[in-house]
Amino acid sequence: METRVAGVPEDEESGLLPRPSAAGRRPSSRGPRFPPPPAAWATVDGPLGLPLEDAEGHARRFFLWGFACLPFLWAINCCYFWPVIRSPAASSPSTFAPIRPYVVRSAIGFTIFSVVLITWATTFIVGGEQLFGPVWNDLVMYNVADKLGITGFMG
Repeated sequence: METRVAGVPEDEESGLLPRPSAAGRRPSSRGPRFPPPPAAWATVDGPLGLPLEDAEGHARRFFLWGFACLPFLWAINCCYFWPVIRSPAASSPSTFAPIRPYVVRSAIGFTIFSVVLITWATTFIVGGEQLFGPVWNDLVMYNVADKLGITGFMG
């Protein structure tokens, strides 16, 4: 049969709550306690995202598939691993070290792709026929149906 100590809650007796010492402090308190450092998550969705062990494989796959004419995967890689990009290289946790090269290279690749795409689109929009001359009619796509003679069925 168990004996109960008068005035002591049952949880404290079972060891679930810490017992105060004679001075009214916890026995383990030796001074000011600092909060633990925040957990480092490589993905934007924090603890719901990938564990760090799987993150390197995903970052590498996104980076390599970006070369297969899918450069928007580089943008997804940058967005998904945003905490890796945001942390400075010198102060970033060493756990980000294997992921960081893939994400930074994805950012560089997407930036180059965006500059080329915007330059190409701006050249065609602004320049048009004045820039390309008579070759313009061969370059634009809106008159392909006229060239092939397939506009007769359209009403």
